[in-house]
Amino acid sequence: MNFSQAVRSALIDNYSTFKGRACRAEWWYFVLFTVIFSILVSAIVAFTTFGSVDWEYAATLNENQVTEFILDSNFGLGTRISSVALSLIFFLPLMAVTIRRLQDLDASYYWAVPFFMINIMGIWLQIFPSVEPTAVRLSAAGNLISIIYCLAFLRKGGYEDNRFGSNPLEEDTEEDTY
Repeated sequence: MNFSQAVRSALIDNYSTFKGRACRAEWWYFVLFTVIFSILVSAIVAFTTFGSVDWEYAATLNENQVTEFILDSNFGLGTRISSVALSLIFFLPLMAVTIRRLQDLDASYYWAVPFFMINIMGIWLQIFPSVEPTAVRLSAAGNLISIIYCLAFLRKGGYEDNRFGSNPLEEDTEEDTY
């Protein structure tokens, strides 16, 4: 499965399909697509709203005041809104492909609960940003859980059929013999 096939499968063909299995390439390419797309959108929003911040005034503030000043500016508001919008757009297909990837590894969809929770927490922290130590620790814990999922998803799925369906990479290799 190549990049375009994986993105098409996750975004269009199986947008909200939680049954079946997803190969490693489908999950990894979709995550790569969401990261690249998010970076491009964030760069465009940042480029268009960067001039709205009075950087000379911000230089006179302390660290916490600068953070609040930037978050309250058009720059901070625009980047937060675009980030939340993209997170909500990609939430359902990301959860679907994650559950299908877990099922490819013959694991129950219940293993997606921590992944679901860190995504909800991430969206919450994007809507209500904070530099409080608790929010920073929650964000770090979410990153750790994401790393664990990434490491788990490096494994190959089984070649044989499992309780969730047939191998997604299985091709018809049967030849007509007479």
